[in-house]
Amino acid sequence: MTFNRYSKLVVNQATLTELLCSAQLTEGIHNELRWISFVNILLSITTVFGNATVLLALSKVSALHPASKLLFRTLAATDFCVGVISQPLTIVSIMSQVHGQFNVCRYASTVRFLTSYVLCTMSLLTTAAINLDRLLALSLRLRYRQFVTLKRMYVIVTAFWVLTMAFSVMSLISARITSWFFNIVLLSCFIISGISYAKIFRILHHNQTQVNSLSVYQMQPNPDRTPNTEVYKKTVCTIFWVQIGLVVCYVPFIIIGLILRKNQTTPIVLAWRCAGTLLFFNSSLNPVLYCWKMSSVKTAMKETVRKICCNRSS
Repeated sequence: MTFNRYSKLVVNQATLTELLCSAQLTEGIHNELRWISFVNILLSITTVFGNATVLLALSKVSALHPASKLLFRTLAATDFCVGVISQPLTIVSIMSQVHGQFNVCRYASTVRFLTSYVLCTMSLLTTAAINLDRLLALSLRLRYRQFVTLKRMYVIVTAFWVLTMAFSVMSLISARITSWFFNIVLLSCFIISGISYAKIFRILHHNQTQVNSLSVYQMQPNPDRTPNTEVYKKTVCTIFWVQIGLVVCYVPFIIIGLILRKNQTTPIVLAWRCAGTLLFFNSSLNPVLYCWKMSSVKTAMKETVRKICCNRSS
């Protein structure tokens, strides 16, 4: 099969991949591309280390419901794969541009798109699932553990992986279908997350008002700050910041990608590469957010790092 058919995987135009991996759009920006590669190398290292630590630490966190923990593990696993697969492929494609190895650039770009498409879509779906899971935990209360089971969550996560991989492979037949699927997923995830947050904050505000009224009437301290409530609020706050980071890192890449389809110039290509690096930065940012907002994960990550350092020194 010729490369022109595969190039439709990268964007919805067969000629754009040829232009991106050519001397025409890389001339004069070799130094900038080297710096972008260097930044991606650093981000790849921090992404792999940070998310590997999160995956090891989550096994020691008992405060999270197993089904919720599975979603956080899935998100950390997708971020880990970004550092192991997508970023190295990006570095290969960029450096092959710099050294004039344009065939390597084309094939690396194709494989990078396939993997990045799956991982980015999985991140969107998993984040939306976590938001919906937090809403169900607040709404169902005691029925939550009966309704949201680990077995059901495994089925949902597996369905996510199968669905995203299937539509990624479908790009061989029709890139337009894959593009429409990603757009639908993107819009649906933002809508689901927005509605979930709106309902969560409304329910929390209503519950807090009732608790405050009861406390004033009975002249007792506020009983709302229980350990379970604190853990719930921290997880909601964490995924809220993860959602903000996702939007900040994804939106520039999407906007510049749309511009690139109509305006293939060197500055736009350079901006697109920078936006792609910002997109990958999201995978390095998430472990920092876990440490910042979830004390149980932070403690477990510290213990994990300490054990790794001790084992290496001994």
